[in-house]
Amino acid sequence: MKNSKIILAAILGMFVVSGCDSDDDDPAGIQLTEGVSITMRNTLEEGGPEGSFPSQFGAPDDAFDENATLSFSSAEFPTALMQSGTPVGDIPGLYAIDFTSNQISFAVLPQADDPFWSGVADVFGVFPQGKFDRYYFTFAQPHNITSGVSSNSAVGLRVDSDTVVVVEIMEGYELNPGVSWTIDLQ
Repeated sequence: MKNSKIILAAILGMFVVSGCDSDDDDPAGIQLTEGVSITMRNTLEEGGPEGSFPSQFGAPDDAFDENATLSFSSAEFPTALMQSGTPVGDIPGLYAIDFTSNQISFAVLPQADDPFWSGVADVFGVFPQGKFDRYYFTFAQPHNITSGVSSNSAVGLRVDSDTVVVVEIMEGYELNPGVSWTIDLQ
């Protein structure tokens, strides 16, 4: 009986240890909280002051703002910047933007045969020096992010406050069909 209690205790101990959360799951120590509200605003800067992307079309700065709830099972912004009836035509959504507990991923949405590439995309192309496309993400509560490492050398992450991070796309970035990249949060 005594040996079976020891064996049972050892087995239970193994379950407890294996069930504990490990830093191996999140080496950077970042854990965004699922269920938090996020607002996204896009701006563009090129040869002048930074302005909202909607202002390029004569719309109010907040016209393209998008709201989402942080979810680890689906993309927060599956069709970011999707707009109909702009002066350059319909924008089918520029990026699918997805957050995990420690990463942000961007994937260009329009396919090579999408009319986007002969209209709206002319605003982008290969980014020259001094051109910045910024995505401001405002969290409803502190995000715990101190920095980020991008898989694309022309993309960076700026932390503006304990509730705001900015993904900054800059010189050398090539907006093309199929482009995707990630930012590992730290």
